[in-house]
Amino acid sequence: MGEPLYRQVAADIRMKIVKGGWGPGTQLPSEPELEKLYGHLAGKPEEGNSRLSRNTVRLALAALANEGLIEPRQGRGTFVKEHTTFTVLASAEEGVSGDRNVDAFVAAVSIKGRRPEQKPLRMEVRAASAEIAARLQLEEGVDVVLRHLVRVIDGKNWSVQDSFYPMDIATGTLLMSPQDVKHGTIAELGRHGHVQVGYRDEVVCRMPTQEEARTLELGPGVPVLEMFRTAYSVERPIRLTITVYAGDSTQLAYEIGNVDARGSDT
Repeated sequence: MGEPLYRQVAADIRMKIVKGGWGPGTQLPSEPELEKLYGHLAGKPEEGNSRLSRNTVRLALAALANEGLIEPRQGRGTFVKEHTTFTVLASAEEGVSGDRNVDAFVAAVSIKGRRPEQKPLRMEVRAASAEIAARLQLEEGVDVVLRHLVRVIDGKNWSVQDSFYPMDIATGTLLMSPQDVKHGTIAELGRHGHVQVGYRDEVVCRMPTQEEARTLELGPGVPVLEMFRTAYSVERPIRLTITVYAGDSTQLAYEIGNVDARGSDT
């Protein structure tokens, strides 16, 4: 049994996109035009002007939308999605600038020549869930400080970040203020005697919640990367940061050991 027609159509459109025939931002032909364009796949050339069914075309477009390759725009048609990927060098992210008075995100994005921003920050005190308490080595239900923000690159929402701090560490610092810490929270912790000496990352890939899909403007079928970073001083965990990245515009990279021979791609 041959491959379903809609998959054949999707494969050809995908090839056109990947090879640059239909570049980012290109409007795809209308559904009637695609029915005619791929009519030869219907297998009845003797009838002339053969066409695919509308349902076949719609299934093909839905499959490509689920892959994040195309996006429908209300009242305008279907367009090839523009992908601008940002690579997070996660193993050096928190020291990329060499300056502890510069926020790590701002430094990492600026180095790449991109435009970093963030939405207004939200700070609140909440009871630690079992997962947060376990990672921060606290009792479940004790108060922790949450700092929530949305990171933006070149005007597009890129990640959602929740950072949790033990109350005794955050008290008396700028972490208790609902304002951005210009020099970065790592430097702020260090100024109060909680010097970060290392961190552990755990990364999972999953489908987004409805809120995440809406915030990150994700198409159907596009996953997210979720990174749990637990930061430590010499004595204890001092921060848990949970970051959710748009899966179609983010790459996580780690460099271990001496990789000078790789050269620079900045």
